[in-house]
Amino acid sequence: MNQSPLLPPSSPGWTPLARGEHDSDAINRCPGGHIHLDYGNFTVRFQRDEFLAFARMVAMAAARLTGDVRPGPTVPLQFKPSTTISLN
Repeated sequence: MNQSPLLPPSSPGWTPLARGEHDSDAINRCPGGHIHLDYGNFTVRFQRDEFLAFARMVAMAAARLTGDVRPGPTVPLQFKPSTTISLN
């Protein structure tokens, strides 16, 4: 489980959205509605729309790496680098 002091996994109001291959890799929604992406020793905090734009960008990159390119969603959202990044 993720033991980050910013992301207690069993705290009320926190919603687990995804877990990675390692215990420190996770995506959770906090009670304030932010999406917290924990990967290794860093955390990126997104607003919902910023996270969705980031997720589409990562999905597109993964599709290009694997050759599995499919049409994406038609609703454009731009990734804004105003997210908070913190080292754990």
